[in-house]
Amino acid sequence: MEPDASEDFRDDKKEKLYGKISIWIALVLSTAITVAYGVMNPPDTREVQEMRLFFNKNGHTVSKFLRMTNQEQKAFAEKKKHPFYASFIKASLVEKEKIKALIHISMDYTPNQYWFNFVFIWTIAFASFWFLGVMAEGAIILVRKDKAIRLASRDSQKKDA
Repeated sequence: MEPDASEDFRDDKKEKLYGKISIWIALVLSTAITVAYGVMNPPDTREVQEMRLFFNKNGHTVSKFLRMTNQEQKAFAEKKKHPFYASFIKASLVEKEKIKALIHISMDYTPNQYWFNFVFIWTIAFASFWFLGVMAEGAIILVRKDKAIRLASRDSQKKDA
């Protein structure tokens, strides 16, 4: 049996409260995640930013340099006179791999990228938590509706008996 049109199971005060709780939880959790991201990923030092900007501006030349043999790299480093080339040749294999990874992620680098990451991680986290909260609100309404239907059918069975 369907509940009557008045929908007794809907409680506007509780629904508004659940909505407020949902949005505040989303705000707090998304802010906490953003702060944790900031703590775990500090901004690059000035030197690293300059190096990444160098890789960004000279990506083609640096990529060509990486594909050269050791002898060609030494000759190229003497010709270019930039500190990166000389320090790359002197670096250990582990450091060279780290530099290659940094070069790879620096091809489209901008100095404000770090701050854009904060904005986007907060936005994504907030939208995700708020969506989960809205889904929980919907589930609560459905549970109340089912309960109202069960109670209405039980009452009608008692009256019929």
